[in-house]
Amino acid sequence: FDGTDTHYFHGGPRGHHWMWDSRLFNYGSWEVLRFLLSNARWWLEEYKFDGFRFDGVTSMMYTHHGLQMTFTGNYGEYFGFATDVDAVVYLMLVNDLIHGLHPDAVSIGED
Repeated sequence: FDGTDTHYFHGGPRGHHWMWDSRLFNYGSWEVLRFLLSNARWWLEEYKFDGFRFDGVTSMMYTHHGLQMTFTGNYGEYFGFATDVDAVVYLMLVNDLIHGLHPDAVSIGED
């Protein structure tokens, strides 16, 4: 905790979503993963949530956030250099956590 605003978020332009005026988590950070995964578990156990809806998944998965992009079905458009692999890994981990704790839970990713 060094007082900077990049403890949980990417620094510089990568850490700011220009269209939504919001900050972007650094999913490659162990502390971010621990924070987000423990929150998911807390909601499942304390409030008996039966699933999660993840909003703006395209914005998480790509460094261009899917903005002003046309996806035509070409494999390279979905899994190219613009893919934020750390964010994809987080989505895999949280989905595994959700269904590991509650196999009948629902996971929805809004695109």
